[in-house]
Order: sequence, then C-alpha cells, then structure tokens
Amino acid sequence: MKLKEALEEVREEFDAGAMVISSVRDRPLEDEIQAAGDEREAWVEWGEITQDEVSVPATHILFLDEDGYMMRDGSGMSVVSARDYARLGR
Repeated sequence: MKLKEALEEVREEFDAGAMVISSVRDRPLEDEIQAAGDEREAWVEWGEITQDEVSVPATHILFLDEDGYMMRDGSGMSVVSARDYARLGR
C-alpha cells in the first residue's frame, strides 16, 4: 500500500494525539499524514517499542524497495498512542 494510505489506516487504531517516531524526528500522526505526499510503498505490522525497560505497543510502517522487500536502512516509522509516547519519556 502507499504511505499515505498506511498512515490513514493506522490512524483508525489510535486516539487523537498519536505520535510518529522515526529516526529523523517525532511528530503527531496528523502532521505526518498531511506531509505524506510521496508514493512510497509501505508495509504495516504490529509490535512494540522498548526504551529504558519500558515497552509499549506500536504499529510499525516499513518502506519497501522496488522489488517489494522491506528496506533495512532505518527509514521506517512507528506509531504509538500519546499516553504511551509519554511513558517512553519522549
């Protein structure tokens, strides 16, 4: 699926205030959806994020290369609820 479609699908799972965590910056999910203008292919999977012995559920959005394989370059992002974002101390 396309990145914007993936972000909109993920939005249905979270309350307002969900946060996107990436290697570049953290920002609200709504801001990320508004900025998602590219047509990158993405894969969505569910898991968790662990930081300083705190684990929270997260939805991971991973980018796919031209052959449909997950890129391993750290360019993906994770979405967590606002409450869990605070629990991570971010």
